[in-house]
Parts: sequence; C-alpha cells; structure tokens
Amino acid sequence: MFTKRKTFFLLFALFAATFIVLAYWFFIIKKPVQLQQKKGDEPRLEQGIPLPSNEPATVPLPPVYATTSSEIKLYRNEKWGFVFEYPNDWIVKENTFGSHYSKFNLVVNPGLVRSSNFTISLNIVLPEFPDRSFENIEKITTSVVVAGVPGIKYQYEFEGSQETAIIVPLRDYKLILGMDNKQYEDEFASFLASFKFTGIQ
Repeated sequence: MFTKRKTFFLLFALFAATFIVLAYWFFIIKKPVQLQQKKGDEPRLEQGIPLPSNEPATVPLPPVYATTSSEIKLYRNEKWGFVFEYPNDWIVKENTFGSHYSKFNLVVNPGLVRSSNFTISLNIVLPEFPDRSFENIEKITTSVVVAGVPGIKYQYEFEGSQETAIIVPLRDYKLILGMDNKQYEDEFASFLASFKFTGIQ
C-alpha cells in the first residue's frame, strides 16, 4: 500500500512539474502574438509578425522594411486573402471611398504627414474598371509580377503628380495597387515586396 501511494505521489509531482515548466515556457519565454481582431471575418491588424520566408518571390525590389519588428505592422485580410507590411507609424483606413466598381478598398498613409490622401492604395474592383479608367490616359506600361502573379504596371501623371498603378487579377475581380506620391517610392516598393496572397488565386 505504501509503495503504491508513494508511486502515485511521485507521478503526480512529475506531472505537476512538467505542467509548470510548459506553462512557463508558453506564457513567459514564447511571447504570444497580440491580435487586434474585429468582428466576423473582417480584416485583422497584427503587429510584429514577419511574413513566411518560403513565400514566392515578387518584383525585384528593396528589402521589406529592414527594421526591427517593432517598426512594422502586418495587415491581414482574411476575406480577400492577402497580407502586407507597412511602417508602424502609418495608418490603414478601409473603405475610404464608395463606388459601384469598388468591392473593397483601403489606403495606407503616413500617420503624421498629410501630404497625400492615397499615398499607398489598394482597390478591389470589377474587372472592366481598370480598362475604362486607364484607357485614355497617357502612360508608360510595363509587365510586373506581384506575389507570383503577373500583372500590368502603369506610370502616369495626374493633376501634376507622378502616379503608379499595378493591376493584377484577384479571382473574379481586379486588384489595383497604387501610389500617388513619388516621395514615398521606397515605401511603395517595400509594400509590394511584402505583399502576399493567402487565399486561392
């Protein structure tokens, strides 16, 4: 009887010690990711999460924000299936304008500088919209690849500003990635380099 009781207490003590060590490792050593999640399937903002390194290469551009994780944020949109990085002190605003053609849009602007309303923009539109919009604009057209998906890059002048629009297919729609301020060309390049599709294309 004494031996069974002693064995029981030893096993219990071993189990308790293992549980404490695992709990310490999980909650103290391995810092959990902090998520700010909105209701339902709406997009989430995640801070300090690097993108997986095994994702397909994109347009050859400068490194993705060669900074520490505290200086970048990761925007994730589960519904439309994409992620990208942006500077920590910039602000993402969703659905800033309404249009029959636009199914979802967002802009990424410097937090303290209001030099542009759409410094970096993303617009998911009906497939006929890009052709109609850029048809009569004088532009330089080149082929690009974003997150492994071939697309078209337009560079043009609009109201005295040098702008860029990259158009890639996104399921039944078209995705327009834009920049309307040449001053932020490096940030746009890093945005493109970090852009990944997470859903089925």
